[in-house]
Amino acid sequence: MKKGRNNISTGKLLSDFISKNKIKKSTLGKTINRDGVSILKYTQNSSIQTGILIELCYALQHNFFQDIANQLPDTFSVNEHKKEEIATLKEEIKVLQIQNELLMKLKS
Repeated sequence: MKKGRNNISTGKLLSDFISKNKIKKSTLGKTINRDGVSILKYTQNSSIQTGILIELCYALQHNFFQDIANQLPDTFSVNEHKKEEIATLKEEIKVLQIQNELLMKLKS
């Protein structure tokens, strides 16, 4: 497969996660009905089919798609609903921080 200049290696993402969390490839393979050699191949390839990556997300309870999205430029478009939700949550955090500071001052 020809690699693009902006390629994000899903194999490396998977390999790093497996190493960091000390997961046995054979155990992971059994979880998704594949052998450990298949998992090894996934970690060595620069790309993984999305169907397999979704299976790995569920098996490992980790969102590799978010990891990929985090490596894309902030200028790329995203779901507008999510942007609004994030903005709302940021505002709620500010309000809660102010309330927390006031409560801490009242306790003193």
